[in-house]
Amino acid sequence: RVGQGRRNLMRRSLAAALLALALSAPLSAQELMDRIVINGYTNFEFSKQLSAEGPGDKNGSFDADQFDLVFNITVSERVRAALDLSWEHGTATEDGRGNQAMEYGFVEYAVSDMLKLRFGKMFTPFGVFNEIHTAKPAFLTVKEAASLNKNDRIVGGGFLFYPRWGAGIAAHGDAVVGGKDLSYDVLVANGEQQEANPFEEDENTSKSITARLRVDATENLRVGYSFYHDRLSSASYTTLQSHGFEAELSLTRFRLLAEVAFGSLGRVSGGEQRQIGWYIQPSYHLKGGFTPYMRFDYVNPDRSLSDVDGRDFILGLNVELSKNFQLKLENNAFHGGSKSTLASLPGQGYHEFKAALVLGF
Repeated sequence: RVGQGRRNLMRRSLAAALLALALSAPLSAQELMDRIVINGYTNFEFSKQLSAEGPGDKNGSFDADQFDLVFNITVSERVRAALDLSWEHGTATEDGRGNQAMEYGFVEYAVSDMLKLRFGKMFTPFGVFNEIHTAKPAFLTVKEAASLNKNDRIVGGGFLFYPRWGAGIAAHGDAVVGGKDLSYDVLVANGEQQEANPFEEDENTSKSITARLRVDATENLRVGYSFYHDRLSSASYTTLQSHGFEAELSLTRFRLLAEVAFGSLGRVSGGEQRQIGWYIQPSYHLKGGFTPYMRFDYVNPDRSLSDVDGRDFILGLNVELSKNFQLKLENNAFHGGSKSTLASLPGQGYHEFKAALVLGF
């Protein structure tokens, strides 16, 4: 009987433990969900070349451009994990269509507000648009400013001022100095590669260095400077170095955004290719969620040559249909110099209409 009593007690204890575990499981799941914040965005686009000739979309195409999910996971008071997963152009890997990617994935350890260390794959912190180029709700236009980000959309013959991403170690910080708010970013990464996966290994001993400083000069004006340098493993080029300057003026309804970048690509044969790109973008926010905007993008891919430059003049309208839901309509007028890759077109340019429906959540 004593043995039977002990067995019954053990059964009751086991049942109580299982019941306690079952009751605590939802609490653990809730705690986990409280630590995870999920956001995202998606955009649907249409483009149609209006001119008879040009490299644009002559047919007029719909594009299920992308769907992104962004995860921020608070592990502890000091540790955070961040992840952005994207599906582009109606991803169907079985059919070899579209693209699926981890845009960024890193761990952040906060020493203080002035020093947050990050480890993993990150967007290169250069200029205004690169870190938000997939987040279309974050800016007015259909596409980011091509002059500093994808200058081949305007004219050929150039190079990127910096790679889109980098795998390495970064530092980010926010501070107040002399009564001015400022923030900084520094990234040491593998740099651009010719063959190896740059998020796995480096083809040479050199590491790329990116740095950016932003200062709120006044209540209405923010200015910034960006720097990128890397020694390349290319058979044709030795170094890539770029300097960028940005400014944003925000008044009651008027906003002016501008950037300029200078890049130099060292050649193995000697000398360098020097490139400049800049844009200026004024906009005015009207009542009812209507924001007309303009942007002038300019690229000279090789400043040692004449008439190889290209430009894109945009007239557009951003309409906030509902909270975080935007309609964007714009005309892009491309024009190139007499010796540019657009020189063979009538009038040395073409027009293209672009539209997008953008949702952030």
